[in-house]
Amino acid sequence: MEDKNQEVILEMKDLSISFFNKSGEIQAVRGINYTLHKGEVLGIVGESGSGKSVSSHGILRLTPDTGKVKTGEILFHGKDILKMNKKELQELRGNKIAMIFQDPMTSLDPLFTVEYQLNESLKKHTNLDAVARKARMIELLTLVGINQPERRIKQYPYEFSGGMRQRVMIAMALSCDPELLIADEPTTALDVTIQAQIVELLKELKDKLGMAIIFITHDLGVVSEICDKIIVMYAGKVVEEGMSRQIFYERCHPYTEGLLASVPKLDSDVSEKLKPIKGNPPDMSAVKPGCAFAPRCSCAMKICVREEPPECELDETHKASCWQVIKKAMQNT
Repeated sequence: MEDKNQEVILEMKDLSISFFNKSGEIQAVRGINYTLHKGEVLGIVGESGSGKSVSSHGILRLTPDTGKVKTGEILFHGKDILKMNKKELQELRGNKIAMIFQDPMTSLDPLFTVEYQLNESLKKHTNLDAVARKARMIELLTLVGINQPERRIKQYPYEFSGGMRQRVMIAMALSCDPELLIADEPTTALDVTIQAQIVELLKELKDKLGMAIIFITHDLGVVSEICDKIIVMYAGKVVEEGMSRQIFYERCHPYTEGLLASVPKLDSDVSEKLKPIKGNPPDMSAVKPGCAFAPRCSCAMKICVREEPPECELDETHKASCWQVIKKAMQNT
């Protein structure tokens, strides 16, 4: 059960983000809402193009120039990030809110040593002298499980494996003890063994440092290991939200069901085929009326094509936007 007494550190209210090109408007994020508490891990899942990364990049105002926040607020400790000036943003980024990006090889500069890149953040956000910064860098690399940190810190990113580069990225993100860590698909390019190690590392660091985490992924198997609550996104909207156990054992949206059905299971028959979700995600430059998932949904009704479903509150922590869910709720009252 969600702890209502826990301090709220982030609130996203009716956030909409669109991109504009010669063809017109692409509605990447369409009015999403969620709340994140101190020390909580929120999983954001969905297919590529669902808006999960765009919405989270918006927290640090990293939306590309072709993008525009159309509506909404992003409140960090009650202050709207979207209204912060340049100085306030510089104080926020990498200090109070840090981010681990998808590909560590493109996020780390190949021309500079790990020491140089870790040092940049510490120089900007702390008052530590050179000796103290060096000690802090060694401490961070040790914290994320890199052996012989005194030697490895002098090396360049190409001298590290993919898993080690990701650990360096985590060390950089943690350098200033952030209150919120955004992990944007941090395990996508890694093999399953390293994935498990990175997830376990994030769990340990969360417990040790007490920070909140937003964990973005398309892999429901990964979020089951780390997240307290999960939001499922489709076509720029939140279609289901709940505590982790509710999403896995009491799920009710057909899209969530489809995502889980397409995940391989260890106890399944080897001859049993995976069940992919039929069709393709919608074109967000031509949003049609009704439920965006209706063309791919096996239980779609006539109203699904005509009208977008409102959010149905199943209990205080579990919500879904689906006409089938609303129909069942009405039948049970």
